[in-house]
Amino acid sequence: MIRPLLTLAALTLGSAMAAAQSPATVSAVRATVAPVLDGRDDDAVWRGITPTSGFREARPSEDGDPKQNTAFRVAYDAENLYVFVRMFDSHPDSIAALMTRRDEGSASDHITVMIDSYHDRRTGFEFIVNPVGVKGDFAIYNDGQEDPAWDAVWDVATQIDSLGWTAEYRIPFSQLKFSQADEVTFGFMVWRNLQRYTAQASWPLYRQSRPGFVSQFGQLTGIQGIASPRRAEIAPYILAQNEPRAGAAFGDRRQRFEVGGDVRYAVTSNFALNATVNPDFGQVEADPAELNLSAFETFFGERRPFFVAGSNLFDFRVNCFIVVDCNTGEGLFYSRRIGRSPELAGRYGDATTPTSTRILGAAKLTGRTASGLSIGLLDAVTDRVAGVNDATAEPTTNYSVLRINQDLNGGNTSVGLMATGVNRSLDASSQDYMHGSAYSAGLDARHRFGKFEVSGSLMASRVAGTAEAIAITQQRPAHYYQRPDDDLEFDPTRTSLSGAAVELRLGKTGGERSRFE
Repeated sequence: MIRPLLTLAALTLGSAMAAAQSPATVSAVRATVAPVLDGRDDDAVWRGITPTSGFREARPSEDGDPKQNTAFRVAYDAENLYVFVRMFDSHPDSIAALMTRRDEGSASDHITVMIDSYHDRRTGFEFIVNPVGVKGDFAIYNDGQEDPAWDAVWDVATQIDSLGWTAEYRIPFSQLKFSQADEVTFGFMVWRNLQRYTAQASWPLYRQSRPGFVSQFGQLTGIQGIASPRRAEIAPYILAQNEPRAGAAFGDRRQRFEVGGDVRYAVTSNFALNATVNPDFGQVEADPAELNLSAFETFFGERRPFFVAGSNLFDFRVNCFIVVDCNTGEGLFYSRRIGRSPELAGRYGDATTPTSTRILGAAKLTGRTASGLSIGLLDAVTDRVAGVNDATAEPTTNYSVLRINQDLNGGNTSVGLMATGVNRSLDASSQDYMHGSAYSAGLDARHRFGKFEVSGSLMASRVAGTAEAIAITQQRPAHYYQRPDDDLEFDPTRTSLSGAAVELRLGKTGGERSRFE
């Protein structure tokens, strides 16, 4: 037992030594006059700042000399962070620049400014632009996982010239979450992609051989006298619809009016309260068409603005992995079920039945403290959907979610808790086909030592309803309690079902040649 213990001690010591190394640091300069966003560095503030260079190649060769030089400058005022990046290129005519939709990757050069505004070495934001101004933005969580649904309000201007190309950013502090202080420090990284070389260079150097991503950021210092203001944003709407009646004569239409709105209030500099009443998601991109021939649910990405904001705080994955990005969609909370298509539309619906359930109202509190405590609390109520002969196609339902996570040991350790609850107002037409209530809870923890990580979770769930509803659950193909290769038995008298699951994982998350789990 001596050798394994010594090995573990050496790994822990190596991790501590790595953490003790001082990160690369750059200081922001306060701008007395805001720069004009035009992709040029002829503003007074840029002329007074010495550019920061020292980029190193991250891929394909770690810590190699970059194919082209890059330099950046950082400034700020009371409301915005400004970043000017110069991408030198000896052959400007070879710069790859494709026009695509926002957040859509392409075979283009691009520059990414990354900010860990909490400076927790676990979370952050990416602001991406290519030479023709196509923008992308992502939220980062769990030290490297990305949430592409996150969108912020920010501006950038680009320009291609004889020296290469430039990007001039204006990022409002209101789009970042941070703990209020007289002077704040952000985690900071600038990442350049050179498409024709299939190479990436960064400041500071990102090492693939080390675990984590945000934990390798440098530091942005010198930002003083700013505060994320306690602003209230109210966005009401009025929607008028002129709908033809099914089976009615030509010109026989029904007039409908919808009223609702969204509210966002910054409770503190790092906690936000979002609320919505009768939200309209008509502008949200539709899901891709998919034919599901399996017995299991298809998980679609969340695009509705209310649920996208702070969605990473509610992440509790099941059947996930440490080594590779996990996109199974399985977890204790799946927000797309709120406002879903009526569950019993196939039984009670017709052509006039709504295709989605109205969300009467929802509220969400999300944030993170300076000590690394993340909190997410959500509650939503959906309306009853009536089908043929006033039968219930979807009952009035309340959804509740609580997520708490505490980071420790400089982000190398975390412990979390999650609880969810669903309660439905069933009636005679729906009680034999749907659960009256459903609850789940989970504990999860992770610890990183050197290039290795151990993590685990303990989960439990319970559903309740009439004997007929529970019998349907037992006989669904996703469960098959009566299958012959297991000792589970179908019990038609049960009025509830419960279960538990335990996951334990050990993985090598860093290394130039090998990773495993």
